[in-house]
Amino acid sequence: MLGLWKRHIFVTMLKKRFGLKTLHKMKTGNYFNRGLFFLFLSSLTNFLSAQTQTVGTFTNTSEAFEGYNLLAPTASNNTYLIDNCGHLINEWLSDYRVGLSAYLLEDGSLLRTARLTSNATPPFSGGGTGGRIERFSWEGDLVWSMNWADSSHHQHHDIEMMPNGNILIIGWNSHSYEECLVLGKTPNDSEYGLWTTEIIEISPTGSEGGEIVWQWNVWDHLVQDTDSLLPNYSVISDSPRRFDINYLVSNNPNSYHPDWMHINAINYNESLDQIILSSPKFCEIFIIDHSLTTEEAATELGDVLYRYGKPRNYGRGTDEDQRLFFQHDAHWVAEGLNDAGSIILFNNGRNRPEGNFSSVDIIELPQMENGTYPIDEISAFGPSTYAWSYPEVFYPEFFGDIISGATRMPNGNTLICDGPSGHAFEVNADEEIVWDYINPITAFGATTQGNNAGNNSLFRLPRYPENYSGLYGRDLTPGDVLEIDSWDTGCSSIISEVEKNPIEISPNPFSDNFSILFPEEGVWEIFTSSGMKVINGIAHANSYSYLGNDLVNGCYILKYNSTDNNKSFTLKLLKL
Repeated sequence: MLGLWKRHIFVTMLKKRFGLKTLHKMKTGNYFNRGLFFLFLSSLTNFLSAQTQTVGTFTNTSEAFEGYNLLAPTASNNTYLIDNCGHLINEWLSDYRVGLSAYLLEDGSLLRTARLTSNATPPFSGGGTGGRIERFSWEGDLVWSMNWADSSHHQHHDIEMMPNGNILIIGWNSHSYEECLVLGKTPNDSEYGLWTTEIIEISPTGSEGGEIVWQWNVWDHLVQDTDSLLPNYSVISDSPRRFDINYLVSNNPNSYHPDWMHINAINYNESLDQIILSSPKFCEIFIIDHSLTTEEAATELGDVLYRYGKPRNYGRGTDEDQRLFFQHDAHWVAEGLNDAGSIILFNNGRNRPEGNFSSVDIIELPQMENGTYPIDEISAFGPSTYAWSYPEVFYPEFFGDIISGATRMPNGNTLICDGPSGHAFEVNADEEIVWDYINPITAFGATTQGNNAGNNSLFRLPRYPENYSGLYGRDLTPGDVLEIDSWDTGCSSIISEVEKNPIEISPNPFSDNFSILFPEEGVWEIFTSSGMKVINGIAHANSYSYLGNDLVNGCYILKYNSTDNNKSFTLKLLKL
């Protein structure tokens, strides 16, 4: 039998060559029968036993969205910025393993979570444990840090940088067994109490620490139907905007864990002044109102505006109405992108009734009414179906049971991170893989090409466009790839050719007109960073002037092909 890593590489090869949709047809008999498919699989066993590419960039087509990928391997203290060919652009080193999430900010600094050792922060030892937040300059200097970890509180999983410079933190808030009983928790499964969710907004101060300027706590929004004498008593289905304190995330009481909701993602929408949270244990996403004061957020005004994924949690619907299965990375699709304003997430698919397989789903939110999302007296929050899903036909080999993420790209593609395997790939609208990468960094460092990269998981893999403000003025010269003994895969970075480029542009950056000095006759084209051609022309040796008033501010790519020597060069332009 093929080893797991060889099986993964084989599936990656097939997906790269055929795409998930075609591969599924091959398996189900639409192209040829299953027996022939598995005979084909078996015939490649000896081939896969030989040395094969196992890590790094497998595919980088012209359809891939050009940009820079932030790689934060879960087993590493290092964070890497790489181009689409896997070449190192920048690297940050911390004294701590990543808590899970990391972000490149608009000033070029790195904001990351960090994992404190569990014996330093009792009693919290659940998945996604963090406890610390760090900010590094582009050059790698630690410029700010903060620990949010003591016997009662602990940061975990994700953080969110807000437009005002404050930081939203997901935290556990520990409540004792006795506290839980006072709020109506049944005693049969609560001897360890609960770690409920707190959302804290921090205003950083100096080089260390910060001030709490806002907070929201699940503890203030609990309901129960076991003790009518308690003030939070209600029929569960009558309180869909609150959380049933007696909800069991497992039908097995012996599997009880105080990490009740296990919130794994947070995202802020400035135009709505709302926050979305993702709870894989509840198999739900929640939207809360950030426009409230802290005092208001602790009242009924702070009850959730919206929830989606498993209506049975609030006494409405049945198992057939469940739509989310241990999901991760729920966030709003940004303005200007396909499905802007909707929610995109990685639906891990754990315990899905049809079988364990993952999907990337987009949920179109209902229209708000009177400042909240509507729900009637008997139904569940809508919608009943996804607005879009990948893959179109569910495919069992696509299954990331934990972590993972997905993001819409400006060119309409979708960037997907299958977290447990450290596999990131980009698909176009036809579900064809146009970029494909496997993380080579493990707990033991970089993997040698051809070897199995075990323990190479990724929480997510965000990509930043070439015109991202945090990259302006930075040295983006590509270095080596991360893996050891790399092979020549034929992948060519756009920026990798800048140093030896004979084309000269002046001025660059430009505001109005600019001049291009071409070395010889040829043709030239200018593209936006998302790959759309905006102008082209004939190149004449020694000079060409162009009036750039009709170009909007941003980053552009000039491509030049010579006529006689069949040479091709690329250069980046920036209009301010």
